[in-house]
Amino acid sequence: MTRTSGVVIGLIVLDLIWWTALYTNHVPMPGMAWLMDQGLPMIAPGAMELATLRLDGFQPIVDYLVMWGVMMGAMMYPAMMRFTRDYADAHEGSPAAVGRAVAAFLASYSVIWGITGVVPLTVQWLLPGGIYDLTRTYPHLVIGGVLVLTGLYQLSSFKQRRLRTCCSRIEPHNDRIMKALRRGVNHGGNCVLVCFGFFFLLMPFFGSMNFLWMIALAAIATVERIPATWGKEVAVAAGTAAMLAGLVVLLLQPPLPITFGM
Repeated sequence: MTRTSGVVIGLIVLDLIWWTALYTNHVPMPGMAWLMDQGLPMIAPGAMELATLRLDGFQPIVDYLVMWGVMMGAMMYPAMMRFTRDYADAHEGSPAAVGRAVAAFLASYSVIWGITGVVPLTVQWLLPGGIYDLTRTYPHLVIGGVLVLTGLYQLSSFKQRRLRTCCSRIEPHNDRIMKALRRGVNHGGNCVLVCFGFFFLLMPFFGSMNFLWMIALAAIATVERIPATWGKEVAVAAGTAAMLAGLVVLLLQPPLPITFGM
């Protein structure tokens, strides 16, 4: 087995672990008892954020960040497979050195994604009534609005520049643990900016724990990182589709694929 195939197999195994943990609820779910008492499904818009901030203390926030980090790992590891494989392939050290560098890189990359869970929590805290109440009161305005904003972000030159950086070629290197950690932080921050529209503008308003949307957004994040012209075209197409869907929701107000109660 080559070291690159080992990296790919390892990422697939880790991704299966993340998805299994989410599907079987083997991750912290702060406020689930409160949601059940209120008759709110965890897939409702802003449900997990609402439940987390209803609890006292700092521990629910930590639990939410762990849950968010596992969820982002499940969604982003397929998208990271090509880059991580190339990172291992470009390493000029021994197999042990490659393993340490890849592990450090993925660890810091994953931590960055976990920390970004503060974004939906902050949105929940800042919005009048929070994500759930605002979306339930003005469903077509909110959903249509976030779809349009997501589409505009996808089509922006800023997003396209970040995407090119994310898919750039990796030069030969000999990263040790500290440099691999820094590279993971930098790459994680870049990935957050690439995915900001779908993961932070859109997903909380469709329900952070909605598996259907998670799989769909993970697929988009993966395909748009293919280092070929049509990877960029997929990103543009997804942005165009989001913007057009938002306009349809705003103007025609069709039934929406979201739920607010059990």
